[in-house]
Amino acid sequence: MEQVQKIENKVSLPPAPEGGWFPVDLRCIDPERFAPCDLYRKTGQSGFVLFSQKNLPLDRSTRDRLLAKGLYYLYIQYDDSSVYFDFMKNALIEVVRDPNTSSEKKALAVHASCREILRWAFEEPRAPFVRKAHEVILPTISLIMHDDRATKHLIHMTAYDHSTYTHCTNVGIYGVALAKIFYGTGSMKKMESLGPGFFLHDLGKCRIPIEILNKSGALTPEERQIVNRHPDDGRIMLADSGLLTDEAKIITGQHHERDDGMGYPLGLKENDIHPYARICRLADVYEALTADRPYHNRHSTFNAFKIMHKHFTSDLDRKLFEIFVQLFSA
Repeated sequence: MEQVQKIENKVSLPPAPEGGWFPVDLRCIDPERFAPCDLYRKTGQSGFVLFSQKNLPLDRSTRDRLLAKGLYYLYIQYDDSSVYFDFMKNALIEVVRDPNTSSEKKALAVHASCREILRWAFEEPRAPFVRKAHEVILPTISLIMHDDRATKHLIHMTAYDHSTYTHCTNVGIYGVALAKIFYGTGSMKKMESLGPGFFLHDLGKCRIPIEILNKSGALTPEERQIVNRHPDDGRIMLADSGLLTDEAKIITGQHHERDDGMGYPLGLKENDIHPYARICRLADVYEALTADRPYHNRHSTFNAFKIMHKHFTSDLDRKLFEIFVQLFSA
C-alpha cells in the first residue's frame, strides 16, 4: 500500500475580532467559488478594504499572493456570519462527496473547516454558533467513516498551536477514528451522536479566563476549581444548543475522570467511567502531549505513547490504547 505522508498543517493564530469585524481563514475559501458575502482585507491599524465582492469570483492570484506573504485572514461583517458558515458547510459537503477530489485534499479541507468553525464556536459560544459547528462536524464524521485513506491523512496531520479549538479538532478526529474501529464500521448513527461530544468536549473551557487557560506555572487551588468546572459548563452549553445527546453528555462530563477516583468533576472510578469517555480521554491526552503548550514543548508520537502507556492507561484502557496506537501506523 502506498505510504501515507505525514502532513504538517502549519497554523497561525488568528487575529481577534474587532467590533463588528470577524476574521475568516482565507485557506478555507476556494478561489474557484463565488464569494458568499463581501470579504475585506485589513490595512493599517483600523482600516478595511474590499477584497472580494459578494457573488463575484474570488481572485486566485491575489489570494495566493496574500498566502505567500503569510496573510491568512480576511474579514467579514458580523451580520454576514450565518451566510458565510452556510457557504463553508456546503463547500465542505461538496468536497467530501466529490469522487474526483483526492483523499488528501478532502482531509485538508475537513481539518481547516473544523478548526475554523470551532474557533467561532469558542469565541462566540452561543447556541447558533455551536449548532453551526455541529453542521460542519457531521460531514467530517461521514468522511472518517467512509474513507480510510482520508482518515489516515487526518490522523497524520500536525497543527502547531495551543488553541482550544485546534485541540478539539484533533481530539474529535482521533476520537471518531478510534470509536469507528472499536464499535465497527456499521455504526454511523452512533458516530453522529458521539461526534459532537468528541469535537465539543472542551466547549466549557471558553468560560475559563485566558490567563488561567494559558498559565505556564502551577495553578492555585482557586484556579484549579475554575478549570475543573469546564466539563459541567460544557454540558450546560450543549444542552442550551440542543446538542446534548446521551453520548455527548457522557463524553463531556467524564473525559477527565480517572480509574483511581482522582479525576473530576465526579471522582468516578474504574467501571463507572464509560468507554465513550475513555476514548475521548486517550485522544485528549495524546493531543495534549504532542502539541505545544504554555507549560511544555510537544512530544513525538513515540514518546507520547511511552508516557501514555506508563502513566495514563489502566487495564480497562489497554484494548483501546492498542487500537489507538494502530491508528498511527502507516
